[in-house]
Amino acid sequence: MKVPKGMVQVMGTTYRIARLMPELYEAVRITDDMLVGLFHAGPKLEIIARATDEQIMTQIAQAAIRQAKAD
Repeated sequence: MKVPKGMVQVMGTTYRIARLMPELYEAVRITDDMLVGLFHAGPKLEIIARATDEQIMTQIAQAAIRQAKAD
């Protein structure tokens, strides 16, 4: 079940963050409703980039964690 957690902005683009399971989140680009990747916010950050590169997906995950969008 997706639980909306909020939005983050990285490099001028806004992404919607939703929790899929404990510590597993998805990031969806708002402009085209595209899933850009997933991240696991456990003790070690794990990134699965889909429609963006790994560096940007890492920035999205870090912004979500820093802004308490991922708990």
